[in-house]
Amino acid sequence: MSGIVVFRRRLLLVHGIILTAVALGNAMAATYCRFTGTGPFGFLQQNPLAWVGLFQAYLLITIIAVLMILGSRSQNPRKWNIVGAIAHVPPLIAALTSLDVFASMGVGTIVWIPIAFHAVFICLETVAAVWPQNQNREG
Repeated sequence: MSGIVVFRRRLLLVHGIILTAVALGNAMAATYCRFTGTGPFGFLQQNPLAWVGLFQAYLLITIIAVLMILGSRSQNPRKWNIVGAIAHVPPLIAALTSLDVFASMGVGTIVWIPIAFHAVFICLETVAAVWPQNQNREG
């Protein structure tokens, strides 16, 4: 197995595990904060419809993350690297186009952590997807 294939598979596995933990953790935190009105998602108590959308989004990204873990064992992991990169695009766009909203909520600086998270994994998965397959060349 070539080095790039090993990299693709390991990236998918690690990325999938991290993404599963982050998404499920955020889904649980959002739910707890929605009912208690405290914490980083405390505002969800006044806007339960926002919780519905956020909860769905976190669970959908969990499904994608589990598929990436399964894809790490597939014959062609490259297509799952593409999925891994694309999965981060919508939340990155949402965060970057809503910087004023985050600032008005008092989390204008902390929002750069998820922005960096999404950007790093878009870059890593894109590199894994577009890197050429090593070819054995004769003479």
